[in-house]
Formats: sequence, structure tokens, C-alpha cells
Amino acid sequence: MRPRRALRQFHVAALEVEAIVLDIVDGGLPDDPHREHKTRPVAQMLGARRLHLVDGVPVSDSVEIFDRITLARDLILRVKDVPRVLGRGGRRELFLYLACLPGPLASGEKAMFCYPLEAPPLSTETLEALEKYLEESKKAKYKIVSAVEELEDVAESQGLPRKIVSTPPDPISYNNLTPMARSNLPDAVKLLLKEREDFFVEFFRVAGPINVRLHSIETLRGVGKRTLRRFLQERDTGALKLSSYEDVKKALKIDPVEALAEKILSELECDDSVKHYLFVEPCDPTKPFLAYLDKMWKSYLSRVKAGKSGEDKGREAGSGGPKGGGG
Repeated sequence: MRPRRALRQFHVAALEVEAIVLDIVDGGLPDDPHREHKTRPVAQMLGARRLHLVDGVPVSDSVEIFDRITLARDLILRVKDVPRVLGRGGRRELFLYLACLPGPLASGEKAMFCYPLEAPPLSTETLEALEKYLEESKKAKYKIVSAVEELEDVAESQGLPRKIVSTPPDPISYNNLTPMARSNLPDAVKLLLKEREDFFVEFFRVAGPINVRLHSIETLRGVGKRTLRRFLQERDTGALKLSSYEDVKKALKIDPVEALAEKILSELECDDSVKHYLFVEPCDPTKPFLAYLDKMWKSYLSRVKAGKSGEDKGREAGSGGPKGGGG
């Protein structure tokens, strides 16, 4: 498993935030590179925002295949001098496994909410000591929660799914997926494409040429040069409306969900036939990566912001102008 270059400074849960579950292995994966995954239940997932493949331990009960879940961050602590820190005797060192999710405190201050994945559950005194230890050692605001429901409340307060899976910092590769996860991956990709139609249509708005002979849209199966030429002329002159997959289908004569899904899957699988990666960072760093998700996010957010600005102006005009203005 090789950490992707873009993730060397970022936790994959911070980049993806949400994911779609591909498989759950109740007994753990003995060959998994993460020690905490060898004996605990493990979920394998597709990231919902950056299309990384990730795995982790379900925090919430009743996590099922194809669920949309929130990704928490693994925090594995090697706590020394256990009697002093946690009030435990006998052992001088302890490994603790926590699932952490950023969120706001009642005061509005940001904090990292952490739930210990320990059996049996830690005592109240131990939780308080652990919270103090974290703040002293990591120089940040930590809040230890004693119940899964409290962590789920943090997710829900930010508009995220209540079901939570805790994941390590780095993604996994296609080769790490179970046979069931590989089988479910195509459906998960299509599910994500349909859920985020407003975002993925953005590709057809911003796609540009790769070189003088090849356009990015041509890497999708079924797109011919003549049709593409007409599409680009109409798009660039503003004559073409691109607000849905149906608009794309009429203009390019392809099923955009099927075409995008096939392209994304080939990139996730690191297929040798892929010469230009549009969406997923390649396993082979020598292959061209066009990072279209970044371009799409920038264009999408700009369009959303412009739309909100237009709505605000419309409301102001309908109400006779902003409050405080002369009427």
C-alpha cells in the first residue's frame, strides 16, 4: 500500500469526510497492514469527495453495505507511565484506540471529539484523565465522549451522516479490497455519480484539451471527434445549457453516468490501459494526472456562490431593497 502524494500532509478522513461502504468483514482482516484491523470488524469504502479507497473500524452499530457514512480519524495513543496518567496499576504502558471527529463546542470553540473504542468501556475517571492528557500532550482542545451517540450527534450537527467509521490516515489500494468490495465498487461509483449530479456535470463545463490531438472528454468511451467539436463550439459560445446529465446526453450522445463510472473505475483499478488520469491520482507517479476534481470543485463553488448572490439580489429587489435603505 502506497500513500498517495496528495495525502502526505492530510488525513484521508479530512479530505473525504464521507464515504460509501463497499464491504464489512466482521472478524477483521488478518493480512491488513493496520494492527487494529486484524481482529476488529473492518469496513472498506469509497470516499465521497476525492474518490479514495479507504478502510476503517465501524464506530456506529448497524453500518451496512452502500450506507453513506461519516469518516472519523483514528487516534492510537501509546500512553506511558499508565498509573500517573490513567490511574491504572500493573502495566507501565498502554495502547488506546480512539475515533475522533472535529466539531464545535457549545461555546463555539473548535475541538476534537474522541470516542474510545475500548472493551470494556473506560471509567469516568479514566476518561477525564485521558482528556487532560491529550490536551497537555497535543496542545489542542479535546473532548472525550463516553457514548457513541455523542459522537454521532457531532456528525449530525454538521449535516453529516450519523453512522461513523474510524479510518487510518492513508488510503488503501484496489489490490487491498476484498472480492465483495470489488464487486460492489461499480454500483457505489454510480450511486455517488447520481447523488452528486450537480457536481459531476461540472466536468463537462470545465474539461479542456490534454494536448493538441486529445481532449479530456475524448477519454470517455463513446465520444467521437465530430460530436465533440460541435459540443465544444456550443459550450464555448454559451449556446449549450449544461445543468444536468440529460443535457450532456443530448449534446454528446453518451450516457454520462456510465461513461464517467467506467473512467473512474479504470483509474481506481490502476488499469495499465489508462494513459491519462482525470479524477484519481495514479498508482504510477510517472503517468499524467490532470486533477480534475480540484478544477471541478473550484468551478462548482464559484457557481454556487454566484447563484446565492443572485438569489440575495432577487430577494432585495422583491422587498424594495435592503433593510435600512430609503423606501
